[in-house]
Amino acid sequence: SRMADLSALLPVEAQITKNVKRTRDMFQANHGGRISDVDVARKMKLSIKIQNEYAVVKDLPQPQTPAMAAAEKKAEEDKTKASSKRNPSSSKPPVPILSADGDLVAKAHLKSQAIMQIHKDQLERQGPSKEKANEKSGSGMDLQLFKPAGAASGGAVIVRGKGPPTLRPEWHAPWKLMRVISGHLGWVRCIDIEPGNEWFVTGAADRTLKIWDLASGELKLTLTGHISPVRGIAISDRHPYMFTVGEDKLVKCWDLETNKVIRHY
Repeated sequence: SRMADLSALLPVEAQITKNVKRTRDMFQANHGGRISDVDVARKMKLSIKIQNEYAVVKDLPQPQTPAMAAAEKKAEEDKTKASSKRNPSSSKPPVPILSADGDLVAKAHLKSQAIMQIHKDQLERQGPSKEKANEKSGSGMDLQLFKPAGAASGGAVIVRGKGPPTLRPEWHAPWKLMRVISGHLGWVRCIDIEPGNEWFVTGAADRTLKIWDLASGELKLTLTGHISPVRGIAISDRHPYMFTVGEDKLVKCWDLETNKVIRHY
């Protein structure tokens, strides 16, 4: 029956011709017609493209004329004059400072003079008692007024005083490697020393806890209980308990007298 069905099928070329005729009959009425709203879609696409690419430079600023440049320059000058009237000390030109050798050291910067004036105003507001207290204690701004020999009147510079003394660590003999202990089969992730300094515990990625003798470095005991790497150890200094944490999301409390887990968290 299957062979009969296959023999009843038309050849491939005949099926293609039949499908082409069906397609032509289906779209014969719309043949040669124009797709609606194509112009609207084209205009919308063009407007979106223009907006994305030329929106920044669509509205350019007007070219600056000489009259506009002169007006801006005059406004800046007026602004500078107004600020100098409000703070006359900052607008005072710097005085050249001469050293004892007669060489020109430097011109006092406007910012330095402003800081000096602010420091003077603060001292005046604080009063003489506060000023003496600052001098004795060394608190306040760490600035000092310095006037070189041969400097003109009013010519002074601000010299930064010495800061607080730097604490230096105490010297000790260089550390030396005493012993290398091996026993874990994975990365050692944590360690803790018993409060009596007799033994210490290490935890590693091999899911074990090992207790070592601190003096000799010999392995005393191996504890198993975690199913994932051990990440932290804490030995109690009041009770014979040890707490361990691992990647298995468990906190275990060990009784060091029986070497067993007595509680899970």
